[in-house]
Formats: sequence, structure tokens, C-alpha cells
Amino acid sequence: MADQAQDKRDQEGNGNKEKLILLLLRKDLRKIYMKTLVDRLHDSGVTVAVDETNYPEEKQKKFHWILSFPGDIPKGKAHDASSLGLIFRVPGMPKLQMEKLPSSDSVKLTKLIGRYKEVQQQCKDQVKNQAFVKLALIDAVLRGKQQLIQKFEDLENRLEQKISQVEKPYYKGIGYILSTSIEKITGIAVLDGLMKGLVHVMIIDDMEKRTIDGLVALDFKRKFLSFMSTSELSKKIQEFRNAHAEDEFAKANIEEFIFNSPDFEHVEIVFFNSWKFTEDSFPVRVALRKKAIISKKEERKVQQKDQAEGKIAAEEKALVVVKEKLEEVMRVINKMEKSHFDDEDEYQLQTSARKRFLKDIKIRELRLKELKRPISKGAGEEKIITIDLFDIFKNNQSFMDRMSDKAGSLGLGELWGKHVKTDDSFSFNKLAEMARFSKDWIKASAQLKKIKSQTTHLAKQLKLFVEKNELTNSVSSSGSGTEVNYQSLLDEHILDRLELAVLSCEISNLTADKLKKE
Repeated sequence: MADQAQDKRDQEGNGNKEKLILLLLRKDLRKIYMKTLVDRLHDSGVTVAVDETNYPEEKQKKFHWILSFPGDIPKGKAHDASSLGLIFRVPGMPKLQMEKLPSSDSVKLTKLIGRYKEVQQQCKDQVKNQAFVKLALIDAVLRGKQQLIQKFEDLENRLEQKISQVEKPYYKGIGYILSTSIEKITGIAVLDGLMKGLVHVMIIDDMEKRTIDGLVALDFKRKFLSFMSTSELSKKIQEFRNAHAEDEFAKANIEEFIFNSPDFEHVEIVFFNSWKFTEDSFPVRVALRKKAIISKKEERKVQQKDQAEGKIAAEEKALVVVKEKLEEVMRVINKMEKSHFDDEDEYQLQTSARKRFLKDIKIRELRLKELKRPISKGAGEEKIITIDLFDIFKNNQSFMDRMSDKAGSLGLGELWGKHVKTDDSFSFNKLAEMARFSKDWIKASAQLKKIKSQTTHLAKQLKLFVEKNELTNSVSSSGSGTEVNYQSLLDEHILDRLELAVLSCEISNLTADKLKKE
């Protein structure tokens, strides 16, 4: 576009190359304004090159006038009426002193000056409208927020790509911790398969579903995994304190909350990661319920209490029947022994029946004893322990894993990988990278959510303000009928400002040529 404009200018003989005008706009603004602006200026006989802000600097040197339109409020400037001129500023625009311009009989110069004054007056009239001023300010802030959203979304995506390359060691480390923490508090080495398939685990590390997905990839069962953000946890703790304002939990700490809140009643393990790590240490906390881990049977008894009463009655009835049968067999055996009964086979048959009934009675009595045993309320130990993720990960590394990390630290990772087959999921270096990337991602994600919330709120305010002050034009919508839109009002003012800037450049060109001739 810029090169074509230059060729056109040369062909028309409108000045030399040093007086060419270039307007640089963001890609989105160029798409919106270029055609209308070029058409406006064409009516005045003025040519301007319009290109994007990434137009090569080497090519920019061909132009005498280089204009731009940031369309924002500069950082550090107040978001009030004093900044209105900054929103619509066009850097590179010459300042004209109309009263000092030399008189001229040039038809073109006279026409341009007339058009300049006309557009200038339109701009002055518009900024006298206080509602328009406020609209422009709010819109500028809103657009700034939207640009920030794009910036943080790009950052979040870049960090997600980095995390995807180094995340496996983190999930592996959590697996080690879940196994080790149970053994530490119970003294029982729980089988890995049992832990993954029976124990309910909640992850609190602000990585949303990502950690859950990573653990599922390590054969943990998704239905036994859940997650919660630290902000949600803080909210629930405060709600818990408020609900217990009159009792001992009015100032409940994290441990008291976890082990007394209904939200965690059916969770055996809670893994906390606040991402507060150093180069040498990565402490994480784990909350465990000992009774829940080693007494699943008690939990089932609580759930089946009503059924147990029926089982007790049925078992007692069956026991009576078996005892009656035993008594009958005993009478037969006693009779045989007193009469010196000679049929050995029949005698053995009766004694076998006695043994069978005695065994049956013993089994049923034990079963009744178990059914009638009071349900344990689980006075087992409940505590929160701290474990160093870095230490436990290193302790589970093999010699070759550590050598691979060492090679990577020395910049020889690629060479090492060519000669030794390694598994990245056992790399401590990648675990450390995961920690850094994740911390940055959490920070970016939190900031993004905050800005999005602010933007949504601001957009609602802007809509109400526009409707209240009737700062709208009806435009065609993709559906039936029309919808209101204030943007055309701002677009018109921006086009006026851009036209003024280009006209001022061309007027300066013509007056300079006139002065040279004189």
C-alpha cells in the first residue's frame, strides 16, 4: 500500500519523495479506517500511504511525514477529561498556525485549508459534548483492558506449551508423596494399586484440571480425584468460621477446617501446593485421615446400618436352627455310644455331622459378634504433614537419572540423549522448570481472570451509559432487525482526526513549496 501510494504520487507530480505522507496503524485499525480515509482524502486531492505498524523502518525513510495513531491513554496518565486529546493524538502531525499561513492564490491550497477548518470545527464541537468525552474515555480504558487480555492470553498459552514439555516429573513426584505420606502416618506400606483405586484425593495447587489429568495418565482413577483452587479454599474456610462463630471453630485454622468441614468428609488425602519453593527446597503439605485409610470396613458398616439389623435377626434365627440340629445329632451319638452300636459307618456319619454343625455355629457366632460390634467412630490420627517434593523426587531417582540431570546442567543434555536412553518423567531439572513455569502460569492466569472480570464490569457500565445518553446509531445486525452501536460515533471522530493530520502535512508541503518559490 505504501509503495503503491508513493508511485502514484510520483506519477501525479505531487511534490518530491521527501514530502510523502505515511500513516501507520495497527492491523485492526487499518482494516477499519483505511478505505474511508483514503476516499475522503481523494476528494481533496491528497494521497497518503496507509500501512501497518510493522512496516519496515528502511522503507519508512522514503517518507517525509510519518504519522501514527496509538488510540490509547499513555501509561501513567489520568483517565479523565484531561486525557481526551491523548486518546485521539496523531504523533508526527505538524502544528499549523492558520493565521500565519502565507496568502495564496493556489486553488488546491485554498481548498485544503477550507476542508481543514471544517474538520477542525467538527472535532471541536464533538469534544464539547461531555457525554461523548466520557464515552471516549471509557472506551479507551476498555480497549486497553482488551489488549491486556490478549497479552496475558498469549503469555498463558506460551507457558502452557512450556509446561506440557516438563510436567511429567511433577505428577510423578505427587505419586511418590501420596504413597509415602500414607506410610508415614499409618506405618503401613499401602499397595500402589490400592491407593490409586480406593483412596479419595483432593489436589489444591491452582493448576485447575491439569494435575488431575496428569495423575490419570499415571493410572490414578479419575473418579477418586478432585481439585480446588486456593481462592475457593480460602472462601470455604471463611464460610466455615462464620458458620461456627459461636463455638471453638470461630478462628479455625486449616487443619481444623479440613478435618471438620463437610466438604472434606469423604476425602482421605488433601495435597496442598502453594508453589513456595527455592532452588533447594519445595515444601508441600499433605492432610491425611488415618481412620479413613485403614478402616474402610467401618465406613461400609455406617452406610449399611439398617441392613445390618435385618442380617442380625436372620443370623440369630439360623443359629437357633443349627443348634437344634446339633442337639439332635448329639442325642443320636450318645445313644449309639451307650448301646455299643456296631455300625461304624453310621457312627462316623453322625460325628461328621456334629463337626459340621459345630463349625457352622462357630462361624455364625463370630458373624453375629461382628454385626453387633459397636461401630468405631474413628478415633484414628488425623494430621497435616509437610514433605519436600524435591527431596522425595531425588530419593526416587536412579543413578542414570541423576547423571542425565548433571549432563543437562552442563549443557550436554542433547549429547547425553543421543547415547543414553532416558525418561524425562524422572528428570529433576524438568521438575524445577515445571515449578518455575507453573508459578508464572498461575500468576498470569490470576491476572487474566482479574482483567476479564474488570472488563466485563466496565463493558456493562459502558452499555448502560451509552443507552442512558442515547449515544448510539442503529446498525444492521446478522439477525432480524437492528442493534445499537456507539462505535460509529468514535470512528467518525477518529477519521476526522486522521484526516486533519494528513491535511496538515499536505498544507505544510504546499506552503513550504510556495515559500521556496518566493
